[in-house]
Parts: sequence; C-alpha cells; structure tokens
Amino acid sequence: MDSYISFYCLVLSLFSGSGCAVTVHGYVGGIVTLTCKYDAGYYNVLSVCWGRGHIPNSGCGNEILRTEGLKVTHRTSDRYRLLGSLRAGDVSLSIFNAQLKDSGIYGCRVDIPGWFNDQKHHLALVIQPGEQATTAMQTTTAQPVPPEPPTLEVQTVSARMASVCWSAGFDGNSAINSYLIEHKRQTDSWDVAEQGPEILSWERVTAITNLRPVSSYNIRMFARNDAGLSTASNVLNITTIATVPDGPPMDVKLEALSAHSIKVTWRAPEPSLQNGPIKGYMIRYAEYSPQGQFPVKVVYVMDGGESFTVNNLEEETNYTVTLVAINSAGLGPFSKPLICITLCNDNLEQMTTTQATTEIQTDNLEQMTTTQATTEIQTEHPVSTIEATSLTDSWVIVTLSPTQYQKVDFSTTQPSSDSTVDMEAPRTEKLIGHLVAILVPTLVLGLLVVMAIVWKIRRSALKKGTMNIQWKKNDFMSFENSEPAL
Repeated sequence: MDSYISFYCLVLSLFSGSGCAVTVHGYVGGIVTLTCKYDAGYYNVLSVCWGRGHIPNSGCGNEILRTEGLKVTHRTSDRYRLLGSLRAGDVSLSIFNAQLKDSGIYGCRVDIPGWFNDQKHHLALVIQPGEQATTAMQTTTAQPVPPEPPTLEVQTVSARMASVCWSAGFDGNSAINSYLIEHKRQTDSWDVAEQGPEILSWERVTAITNLRPVSSYNIRMFARNDAGLSTASNVLNITTIATVPDGPPMDVKLEALSAHSIKVTWRAPEPSLQNGPIKGYMIRYAEYSPQGQFPVKVVYVMDGGESFTVNNLEEETNYTVTLVAINSAGLGPFSKPLICITLCNDNLEQMTTTQATTEIQTDNLEQMTTTQATTEIQTEHPVSTIEATSLTDSWVIVTLSPTQYQKVDFSTTQPSSDSTVDMEAPRTEKLIGHLVAILVPTLVLGLLVVMAIVWKIRRSALKKGTMNIQWKKNDFMSFENSEPAL
C-alpha cells in the first residue's frame, strides 16, 4: 500500500506539479485528521470540497464532502467530520473509525474567488492494523491508540460565558497532548460548531466566551494523543441567563396633543439586543432649558404597550424625553433625548374656529345647493315678471306662470279694485317713516342744548354769591338768595 501511494504521489508531481507533500498515518478503528486551512480573515468564509484522488480542474473528483460557507451541504458518510472552526478557515477532515480501505490520496480544494487561483492540497493517508505496527516496531511497548474521551461537567453559567471542567479517561498508551472543545447553538448542526483554542494537557477547567444571553448551547470535548483524536465526550446542554438590554427603544417619536399633554410612541429594541423578554419601559421627562436644569419625572409603562401620553404639562413649554427598555435583569441604555413643545391655547382656539368655519362653509354649501335646486325649479316653471322695487319687505308677491295665471288676492292689505291705489299705500308709509326718523333726533338734541344752558346759568350764580347758606339751630342747612356783602 505504501508503494502504491508513493507511486501515485510521483505521478501527481510529474503531471500536475502538486505532489503529496504530507503523508498521514493512522490505525484501524482510530481517528485520523487530514489538515487543510486557509486565511479566512483575508478571504472571509469560503466554500470547500474534499475528494478521493487527484483534484480536477473544477470541483473535486470522487467528492466525499462539500461545504457552502458554514454549512455542510454534502457528505457521503457520517465518518467524515469537520472538527475545526470553519469561521477561522480550518476545514481539516477527520475520519472516524478508520479502515484499511480509507488509505489513499485525498484532495482539498478551497474555492477562492477569481480565475485559476483556487487553493489545492493533496495528502496521502496510510491506515495500518495495530498488529502490524507492533511487529514493525519490534518492541514490547503496547501500540498507541486514540485516547478515551473526557467526561465533561458544568461549573458556572452566566449571560455570556460558561465554565466547564472534565476528568480524563484512558490515554491510549500515549500521553495526551491537548484537548479540543467546541460548542454550538442547540438548533445548529455540529458541522458549524465553533471550536475554541487548544487546551493544554494538564488543564482541567476552561471557559467558553462570546455566548449570547438567554440562548441554549451544546458543548463537547475531544482528547488528542500521538495516535489521534478521541471520540466525542458527553454533550452538555446549557442555557445562558438574561442580562440588561444592549440597545435602546427604537423609533421614539413625540407629538404635542394639547397645551398640557405630549404623546410618546416607540418600538422595542432589536431582538438581538434585548437579552431577554422586555418587561416594560421607563420614560423620563423634564422641562428643557439650555440655561438650567429642572426636576426629572419618571413614568413606568409595564403593560406591554408602545405608546404613552404624558399629561399635566405647562402650556407652550419645551420638554425633553428619553426612554429605556426593562427586562428581568434591569435597565438598558437610554434613547437619544428628544425635545417637544406643548401647544398654546390660542392654537386650540384657532383650531376650534377653523372647525366652526368649516361647518359654516358646509351650511353655505347646502344653502347654495338649495338655491340651485330652486333655480332649476323656476327654470322648469317660468314665471311672469312684476316690478316691485317700491314694495316693502312686508309685501308678499305671488307670481304664476302665464299658463297657470290666476288672480292674486291682496285683501289682507288694502282692498281696492285699482292697482294704482294698492301701490300708493306703501309709498305713504315710507315717507312718514323718513319724517319720524328726522324729527325725533332733532327734538332730543334741542332738549339737551336747553338743559346745558340752564346748568351753565345756575353755576355762574353760585360763583357770584347769590346763594347764601344759613345755619339753623337744629344743625340743618338752608339755602336762600342773597345779595353779595358790601
């Protein structure tokens, strides 16, 4: 088998210039790992394929495994696993329960964007039986085999970290070199699990960081010696606890409803930043002035709503408002402060006047409609024309169409057989009304003038001493005319 693989690698080097730079040895029943890595920090996560034999111009010949980003989209056997961190570019292939038939050439192709620049790796795998290896070594020492898996236990779990400890099993006749630990969300596949850094052989406690709050994870571990990796350990199921929200409420808006109230509306923080179910919100508001600070008032909204009206505010006053989300762990960060000014009562009166004007316009529109309807009726039934420019408002004139003409009865006014007499009565009444309108103001004005003259004369007499005051014994005063003293 070794000679066959060596010959195949020689052919690869002659025809493709990419020989088998690495030969990997394994044992029946063990785990072997074929290393393949790329710079994910430079290229980001890429697609990779593994195949048996030489890598063709495109894809992988005799493909056994393929990934698309962080997902394994094709696998021919459950014995093929990717235990490295795909996010870090480690796409090394691990073969569990190795068999003699697994020996051969393996190719790893990394699909790098662009023309003719894919990364290709060829590796030669040699699987040997344990008995043959012991004979070849000619030693009484037991042949190394992969170690037994460790036994994991949970120590502590917080919002973003979990601490685990473990006990080692049988080392497989070879000292354990290191431990590998990986974790994933419970809903994900192990193919996209995140692998932590290698752990030294003498350590028994480690921490898994960068976890999300209120999330469930699976954790497992492998031991490694010179013979390879152990099988997976027992799987731990953990759920991180809640922590305060990482983000403030979104889309906060203020609307002045009146001179004494402002409506506040908002939306919950982004789901990835809530860190647990949102229990409610805290609203802080205060009068705003660049020159000084005012007392801050706090309102808690714990009914699950996303709007609240702040009342009992001052008229035409600036207010600043901020919001914060609350979950079981506490308060998150505050939203950006917003400023809103309450309305003025004049604005409310103007709004009321506008509403009344609208109603009046509506009434006028109805009246115009009625007038238009009347005009249409008159158009349908034309009437005869009568001159009545000298008639007063108390007169009622009824006109009929020529085809429906009847005699009009004015017996309620002044009966007369002559139409000329009927027209003279209103003219006389109008003339009398004009005379009364002129005479009454004239008489009132004359009376006022006479009263003013009399008052003037009496005042002049008082100044000349014509009025003398005499005191009586009963302490009452009397007035009588007297000549001025000489």
